[in-house]
Amino acid sequence: MEKIVGRWRQQERQRPLYIGMGGGSASGKSTLAAQMAERLAPLRVEVVGQDRFFKKPQDMPQYYSQLNDDYRPAYNEPDSYRQQEMFATCRELKDLDVDVVILEGILVLHFAELRALMDLKIYIKADADERIIRRIRRNLKSLDDYDNITQYYLESVRWQHEQFNAPTEEYADLVIAGGMADTVAREAMVEALCAAIKKA
Repeated sequence: MEKIVGRWRQQERQRPLYIGMGGGSASGKSTLAAQMAERLAPLRVEVVGQDRFFKKPQDMPQYYSQLNDDYRPAYNEPDSYRQQEMFATCRELKDLDVDVVILEGILVLHFAELRALMDLKIYIKADADERIIRRIRRNLKSLDDYDNITQYYLESVRWQHEQFNAPTEEYADLVIAGGMADTVAREAMVEALCAAIKKA
C-alpha cells in the first residue's frame, strides 16, 4: 500500500489520488468509502457513487421475472450505466481541488476506461449469504415487498454478480474482507491504508 501511494505522491503531486472501490452488491463499499473519507481528514476527499450514472429504468437491459410475469430493468450489468457520460465525468474528477477521489460501485473495476484512471484499485469481498441478508434488510426500509426483493436477487443480481462483478477482483491491488467476522482485520487494513495516504 505504501509503495503504491508513495509512487503516486512522488510522481503526480498536482492531482488527487484516485481510488476505485468495487465489490458485490451490499458488500460494504459505500460504508467503507464514507469511513475512509472521515478518517482521511483533514485531507479533502470526494466520494462518487457509480449509481449516479444509472440509465433510466426504461433504457436499461431487461430480465424476465417469473414472479411478475413480465420484463424488469436489470441494475447490475455494464449496459445499465450511461457509460460515456460516466467515463467523461470520472476523467474530470482528476481536475477537482481535492486530495483524494473515491469512486465506488459494483462495476467500477469492470471498465478499462475507469481502471486506467485509478492509482489504487480495491475490491470489497463478502460472502453471498451475508450480502443477500444485508440487501433484504436495506431494501425493506424503502420497499415493503419481501417477495420482489428476494426474487430480484435470485433472478437477476445473483447471476449478474458471477458474470460481471466477481471477475473484477483480479484487477484489485488490494482485497478487503467485508464480512461481519472480518471486522478486526478490515479495521487494521483500512487504518494502515489511511495512514499511508496521509503520510504520502
